[in-house]
Amino acid sequence: MKKTKYSLIPVAIFLLFLLFVFACSNSNDADKNKNEYWTCTMHPQVRKDGPGACPICGMDLIKKVVDDTVGVSDKSDMGGMIALTNDKQTLANVSTVKVKKENLKKELTAYSYLDFVEQNRKTIPAKFSGRIEKLFVDKTGDYINKGQQLFEIYSPDLVQAQNEFLVALNSGNANSTLIEASKKKLELFGLTSNQIENLRNTGQISLTLSYYSPVNGTVIEKKVQEGMYISEGAPIYEVAELSTLWNIAEVNESDLSAVKVGSKVKLKLKAYPGEEFTGRVTFIYPVINQQTRTVKVRSEFSSQNNKLKPQMYGETIFYSDAGTGLLIPADAVIFSGNRNVVWTKTSDGMFEARDVQLGQKFGDKYQILSGLNEGEEVAASGGFLIDSESQLKTGMPSGLQHGDGLNPDEQKESSDTMQGMDMSK
Repeated sequence: MKKTKYSLIPVAIFLLFLLFVFACSNSNDADKNKNEYWTCTMHPQVRKDGPGACPICGMDLIKKVVDDTVGVSDKSDMGGMIALTNDKQTLANVSTVKVKKENLKKELTAYSYLDFVEQNRKTIPAKFSGRIEKLFVDKTGDYINKGQQLFEIYSPDLVQAQNEFLVALNSGNANSTLIEASKKKLELFGLTSNQIENLRNTGQISLTLSYYSPVNGTVIEKKVQEGMYISEGAPIYEVAELSTLWNIAEVNESDLSAVKVGSKVKLKLKAYPGEEFTGRVTFIYPVINQQTRTVKVRSEFSSQNNKLKPQMYGETIFYSDAGTGLLIPADAVIFSGNRNVVWTKTSDGMFEARDVQLGQKFGDKYQILSGLNEGEEVAASGGFLIDSESQLKTGMPSGLQHGDGLNPDEQKESSDTMQGMDMSK
């Protein structure tokens, strides 16, 4: 009997071992099942205990394993926040930077072209009908000075005007009103005071008279030839003063706030690589082009002794300085409809979605008007991955957790949709 008792001890030990192994196996399977669920890639709000099809779109569900790293799951349940371990941050290439104040300096580059200064461009017209007998300025590009002899012309109108002036002078009554009227007519025809005085002194009518330039400038276009008949009002020369030129740049509507009248600009031209020319903004045109959504900005430049020429193409660089402000990298901002979201790091491994109001863009950074404080840490890269992880876990749009930010109608629609799904299948 005693021998039988001792022989049952190994059997009992073996049975206890099997029971222990079975219990551990069940525990592992339970933990494994607890940490696994099946979801839809297109509708992450759908969760099931096993494989199957999405009740919304019919796509096959995929298995998702919940990371049960110590402390992480509890943190992930906090509204509006997502937890990432250091390993996950490294794998997702998530880097962070601190929000700080910087100088708000901006350089804006726009394509442009040089043009004539409108008020410096003049037309020399014919003030009477006649025939061009001789051209003294006969080439485009010639520079003419005010008072320089331009051409010699025969005109019956001029002959008659000279005769009327002499008749008024030789009239017995010496009518001063008639003399002044006839003299004024000669002046309107373009005769100089010296020509009129010479006619008074000699009393001889000239069949041809020289016409003198009323302006300074370069001949842009010559419209007559010797021997041509011209009518009153017909243009003879197009003249422009080229010492100063306009530079017309096309600036995008969104960048217009960076351009101020009186601010300094620089001009780079393909004709002179490596050189920069300095000018100032003189006018911002009042109308925006409907097709290109750009507005013309005019600045003035010295021609540098005709080094700069009209219709040259170049790039204009505008400079603006708005003082100091908070700046963050442009990659840190996630644009989600009408919202701008930034993921801020609140503690080790924790990221919180924050709505921000953006100002202007300065280079590769955005100005923050509200939503962040100096010294806070934001995800400079990898923000989209954090946002995607948040949407997969909550089924909400960017940065929205548990219906935050949704209006009552949207919350009710989301609730009705969830209630209409059988998540236990």
